Amino acid sequence: MKIIDKRGRLFGLINVIDLVVILLVLALVVVGVKRFGTKAAVGDVSTKQGVVTAEITDIREATVKNIKVGDPIYDYDKGTYLGEIANVEVGPHTDEVEYQGKVVRAEVPDKFRAEIKIKADIKDTKDFYQIGTEQVRVGSQIRIKNKNITTFMTILGIEI
Repeated sequence: MKIIDKRGRLFGLINVIDLVVILLVLALVVVGVKRFGTKAAVGDVSTKQGVVTAEITDIREATVKNIKVGDPIYDYDKGTYLGEIANVEVGPHTDEVEYQGKVVRAEVPDKFRAEIKIKADIKDTKDFYQIGTEQVRVGSQIRIKNKNITTFMTILGIEI
């Protein structure tokens, strides 16, 4: 018995071209399963209650008066809920200015600095923390809003 007969069949059973096509399809299935089958599902990330400490600088008195404990905070661009203001501490805003040839830190008149603590549901992944749909890290800046204010905040700390 010949390996390939006159009609191009392998061992007289299957056409060589058909066999190549079947092997190609099987190889694609194996590669697809390896490539896309090992990723963890999005729901596998643990969500925990935590506190995010953030700083809002160079703000006016009107903004300070409208930062209230209990108010929700939303992401400005996407509108997703980030958390609720748990605590607010307000102080004067300082900036570096040149005075008699030296750079000194001085208070800026009519400008304030607020340090806020936000109670939030924090997703803890191996690479980053996520609040709402935003990846957050210490030092990152997020534009926030609620019914009363719109401003930028800088993350100072994340506690879970």
